[in-house]
Amino acid sequence: MIREFVLTFSPRETRMLRWSAAAAAAALWFAFAWRDVVVLLFVPMIAAWFLFFVYKGRRDGVQDEEDEPDWY
Repeated sequence: MIREFVLTFSPRETRMLRWSAAAAAAALWFAFAWRDVVVLLFVPMIAAWFLFFVYKGRRDGVQDEEDEPDWY
């Protein structure tokens, strides 16, 4: 039911939903950072390390189609 509802969104509504989710995440992050400055520093640092390892893993883990096993 919700999936059908979301799939009927126009591109403008989808963009608005994504930006509002990003704004809510930023507001929550600043609210927690207001209470504890460590959150302000460590959340972006953890996110940067996560993105670094994801991109490094994708770059190093790329295989040719010939290298993939038949059962996969």
